[in-house]
Amino acid sequence: MQNSKLGLTTPMSDSTPLASGTNADAAVTNRTQSVAPASKKLSKQFDRSAYGASSNRGYGKSTARGFELALTLCVMVGIGWLVDGFLGTQPVFTIIFSIVAFGGLGIKLWLGYDIEMREHEDGAIWNRNKTQKRAA
Repeated sequence: MQNSKLGLTTPMSDSTPLASGTNADAAVTNRTQSVAPASKKLSKQFDRSAYGASSNRGYGKSTARGFELALTLCVMVGIGWLVDGFLGTQPVFTIIFSIVAFGGLGIKLWLGYDIEMREHEDGAIWNRNKTQKRAA
């Protein structure tokens, strides 16, 4: 459809002319006000600043865990290598200390993940009744 005054087209589902004039500005204002409460409700549900902060916190935790894994393994293997050099038992303590490091890191990650998921699920919508019953 074309507006006869300016040759502008209007959307098919909206009969409001695109040219500024008598009722066009009022119609746009009314439409904007009727949509505004829904957009305010959505903005409360999704806060971009909180999302960014939690994402950055997640990246920081992941980086810290990566360094912890690498450095712990390197330190334990280094200690095993030094003990092997001191005692003259070349690969024995290096292998033992590396296995202990892998096992300890695996257990620490598993327990940390389990605790983190329990905290996360305590506030989840499917557990709200259970959490309220525990608190009462």
